[in-house]
Amino acid sequence: MASGLVGLIIALSLVALITVSGVPPVRQLPTSGVTSQGITSQGVTSQGVSVETTASSASTAQTGVTTGGTGSAVTTETSSQSQGSGGQGVLSVLMTDPPHVPAGVTAIYAIYTGLAVHGTQGWTTVAEAGEIELLGTVNVAQTLASANLPAGRYDQVSLELTSALVTYEGVNYTATVQGGHLTIRIQGDTIVSASQPAAALIDVQPIVMNVGTESNPQFVLWAEAWAFPVPSAQVSKTTQIEGYRFSLNGLGWWGNDVDIANTALTLSGVSLSSSSLSLSVADTGTSGTWLKMVVVSEANPTLGITGEDSVPSAMIGAAVFVILDNGSLLQFVPILHISTPMAGGESQASVLEALRTAGYNLTAGSSVHLSYSGSIELSFGIFAQPSGINSGQTYWVTVAGDNTISSIQVTAT
Repeated sequence: MASGLVGLIIALSLVALITVSGVPPVRQLPTSGVTSQGITSQGVTSQGVSVETTASSASTAQTGVTTGGTGSAVTTETSSQSQGSGGQGVLSVLMTDPPHVPAGVTAIYAIYTGLAVHGTQGWTTVAEAGEIELLGTVNVAQTLASANLPAGRYDQVSLELTSALVTYEGVNYTATVQGGHLTIRIQGDTIVSASQPAAALIDVQPIVMNVGTESNPQFVLWAEAWAFPVPSAQVSKTTQIEGYRFSLNGLGWWGNDVDIANTALTLSGVSLSSSSLSLSVADTGTSGTWLKMVVVSEANPTLGITGEDSVPSAMIGAAVFVILDNGSLLQFVPILHISTPMAGGESQASVLEALRTAGYNLTAGSSVHLSYSGSIELSFGIFAQPSGINSGQTYWVTVAGDNTISSIQVTAT
């Protein structure tokens, strides 16, 4: 453990926001941070206390269809997706989002650049930059952009989440983005032809955690993503309009896609004492994940954990462990800071470094036993008063992966 700790400290002394590697499906993960002064994009600023930006509304002169708000599924004539034989066709890129966020978060404004698709001709840019409010796309598909492309097969989509604003208790806060560059395999590919417009849907699965306090939050966002072709019967000219939205509820093809991208963590055999932590983590879904951290916190309603998939409203006063690639746990303590240490507490940058170094590849259908031996301190955060684990008291044990989270209650021994 001593040699592992030294190795981790050396690793954490490198550049603050760099690539997280090896996260499926197909992804490259350099990080993109944002400055403490905040960002301003399309009327949204981190200095404000309210959010006025809404999904882009587009002119409907050609179609007569209003695109604002969530609409019903687009109905067009059915045509099979076949390999284009030449010429050009229209490809639209859409996004949906099932996020994991702390209680009190009501919006996530993600700013992205370099939206591109990959085909036989290589990479083609669809949009230079854009913005989307992620919580508004839960069970909803929203068009990011469309482009005329050479007919053919497209197998990947790429974009960079450069920055984000989190609206928490009515106030906007700049979030730090970890793993912002997403290169995603389109499951089954998307076929562009001159006779039928085509679309690909990005299913981004972010986790937002508050590494500050409830009164002085600091948000960190990291994300995994999948991509799927949209059936041709679901695509029409209105789908091409930036900001167009339709509901995914009740659509059979979307249910099948969700099953493919399903990561489900099951926690069992959990034991906790003042000097040890032990648990088993199984992936009972159809998609694997990279396990990142374990958080142990008091079973206090103010922390916002209400069930198995809840995210703590703040991690202050918790014990935080990073999960290394060999499955071992390392408690997050101030000695691991690589940026200017705060007043006895952690920072966004130091947490991001831990996330960068962390990661156990848990494949679908497999399990891993995680354990830690040593004094456990509930001491995370700037203003936390360190305390130990008390026998007979109830705690939450939360395991976070790159696209999923799971919590379980345990009584300490």
